[in-house]
Amino acid sequence: MQMFIDYFKEYWVLFVILFVALIALIVVYAKMGKSMAKRKAEKEALIKKLDHMKAIRETYSELTEEKILSDSGENLLEGVADNIQVRLEKEDDMNSAFEKLTDEEKTVYAFHYFLEEAKTKPSEFFRQFTKPLTPYALEGCREFLEKEAFALVKILYDSYDEDNETESVIPEKTASLDEKIIELDIVASAKEKAAEYIKANMSQFV
Repeated sequence: MQMFIDYFKEYWVLFVILFVALIALIVVYAKMGKSMAKRKAEKEALIKKLDHMKAIRETYSELTEEKILSDSGENLLEGVADNIQVRLEKEDDMNSAFEKLTDEEKTVYAFHYFLEEAKTKPSEFFRQFTKPLTPYALEGCREFLEKEAFALVKILYDSYDEDNETESVIPEKTASLDEKIIELDIVASAKEKAAEYIKANMSQFV
């Protein structure tokens, strides 16, 4: 024991270095473990999302009045929007093809993509897209959102230039508006209202 104490006194710097190295190694392995767990969770979430998208595409590849009326409504908005997306992708000019859709189809299609962004950052939709999508998305918000949520979305819509949407004219308020809209938890009720709208206007979607 005394020999160890004497050795430590003589080489205490080495012991400190080894101790620090050990702590660093533990921290590195801990971070690696968290990183691997995060990547695994992200991979599982991606696989789940892809499986969901595949199921939606298969379920709603053909729309009939009977299928729309019997639908539970949980995925009807997404399914109809995906059905429209598939049709648009088959055209050489998607913008021209979009203009040929019925107003009801345009509204549902645009609103679906807004709602996807609204889960995390509503303003991102108006930053990413312009006409002809954004006016119909706003119309969908008017139709399917509660008045309080629509009023907030309208402020976001008005803050982006339709021809150059990249930057908001009220950047200092954008984050706050996003937070307020997210806090209202609009997704479930909006999907329900959209499903009712689709069923009420089903002749426009088949």
